[in-house]
Amino acid sequence: MLITSSSLISKCKKTIGIITLSGVFILSGCSSIPKSIEGNNSPILQKNFTSVHNSPNLYQGQQVRFGGTVVNVINRDNATLLEIAVLPLDSSAKPEINQPYQGRIIAKSDKFLDPVNFRNHLVTVLGTLTGSQKGTVGKTPYNFVTMNIEGYQVWHLTETIQPIAEWDYGFGPYWQAGQWNNGFGPDWGWYAADEGQVVTTVTQ
Repeated sequence: MLITSSSLISKCKKTIGIITLSGVFILSGCSSIPKSIEGNNSPILQKNFTSVHNSPNLYQGQQVRFGGTVVNVINRDNATLLEIAVLPLDSSAKPEINQPYQGRIIAKSDKFLDPVNFRNHLVTVLGTLTGSQKGTVGKTPYNFVTMNIEGYQVWHLTETIQPIAEWDYGFGPYWQAGQWNNGFGPDWGWYAADEGQVVTTVTQ
């Protein structure tokens, strides 16, 4: 039976599509929120920050989840204040590092939090909205959304090298003459160029 190159390409495309779709299901199934910031697991916990910032009193007393980069840590006698530059959160409550910052919050903890573990780190906080307070960002007046911390998760940035898929059909880079059937051996088929790019991800 003669198999044409066009039929091979069609079969390979279908196979790649199935693999890709399976990968999507696997990744979606792995999405989970850490227990420390799960709360009542309501989807409305991750509120629209702009709406909250514009009318903080409307949301006072509600449980919320916000996250971003800790830009300042203030230790007081009986509390620690985290000033957080807010980023959108994904379905796992991780800050989306490729998105623009949306504003600032002041998150209060009744426990001592060591600045070295928080300043310039990514964090997601769960807690109760308490309103707002006036302050400054640099020399510019700013109204901070305020909340009391009930739980938090500190995140880390991990860099990995992922290959760039430059698919082609023919002799792979390790083909040598004299293999099966005058060269049509294990290295004949689809192959990717040996290149990669650095990808930064947010991890626990």
